[in-house]
Amino acid sequence: MSDRKKLLVTGSAGEVGTVVVRGLKDRYEVRGFDCNPTPDLVDTVQADLSDNDALARASEGMDAVIHLAAVPTGAAPWEDILEQNIVGTYNLMEAARQNSVPRVVLASRAGLLAPYPENIRRTIDLTPRPKSYYSVSKLFAEQLGYMYAAQFDMAVVCVRIGNLHLDRPEPSHPHHLGHDDCAQVFEKSVTCPDVAYEVVFGVSGSHIPMYDLEHGRKAIGYFPEQGFDADQES
Repeated sequence: MSDRKKLLVTGSAGEVGTVVVRGLKDRYEVRGFDCNPTPDLVDTVQADLSDNDALARASEGMDAVIHLAAVPTGAAPWEDILEQNIVGTYNLMEAARQNSVPRVVLASRAGLLAPYPENIRRTIDLTPRPKSYYSVSKLFAEQLGYMYAAQFDMAVVCVRIGNLHLDRPEPSHPHHLGHDDCAQVFEKSVTCPDVAYEVVFGVSGSHIPMYDLEHGRKAIGYFPEQGFDADQES
């Protein structure tokens, strides 16, 4: 019997999900959950976040869930955001709770702080300023995660992801998250000890100190290995 941690990754066929799966599948038993096929995995559940039975099956026996599934655009209408990002996240959290999954990692977004001027350093203590239904849904996920951590003794880590694209493995702006750092921040979120509830930034390093990465180092042990040099073109 394998002693590797069992991880469920929702949104496993999406851009972030693809990077996370590729980065973790050799060290963990990874199960994918997506409404589309996940080419890099054998163990997958192809379903929607509205399918509670599928979520229950997928999360059974997991050591942790990395929840990435969502309508990923700020241009999406309220109805889609409500169904997938808000009700869907609740459905996922309930399935994890009912199956006694000890840890859930929720994908949030660094863009919650986008309205602040770029000369203001982004810290976890800054008040979020969502400017789209999508951003509102990410703020909802953070607060729902806090409630589950407080009420049900579930460890929850929220990762405020920067900009990530499949065709850009290396960061070229302080807002970016490189592929290696993406795998690392989610692995640290799953494995860090003694965590109850945390919010951390999922961005790579930069010579421009736009984000407080020290908090992530202290909270979950995330030390970005990729970085943006100020002399590079963005």
